Amino acid sequence: MRQDRDALAGLERIARLKADMEMRRLAAFRAHVEATRHRIGQLETELQAIYRADQPFSVAEARLTNALAGERSRALLAAEEELARILPGYELARQAAAREFGRGEAVQALRKDLEAQARRDRARRGGG
Repeated sequence: MRQDRDALAGLERIARLKADMEMRRLAAFRAHVEATRHRIGQLETELQAIYRADQPFSVAEARLTNALAGERSRALLAAEEELARILPGYELARQAAAREFGRGEAVQALRKDLEAQARRDRARRGGG
């Protein structure tokens, strides 16, 4: 019985380490996703500001505005494409982290049940 508890404790440590590794991976993905979303928001704001003109402008100013808008639009499309590329990996990392965390919790519950059973058995033998 003691050997089973020790084996489960070892498995729990391994499961916790794997869960920690997956959580760190998820955190890195999350930071990348949040940074990309923030960049998209900035570019959208800049693009709106470019076209928000209170006064009429000259042909030269219109050309400059269109050039700036084109550059921001290309940057926005690139950021949106980057986000679309990393979201599937982020979702996989989220699922893996949840799965590994669940394994750690399950092994811990098994170990605690085994320990409780061993205590009950000792109490029964000692009291019986």
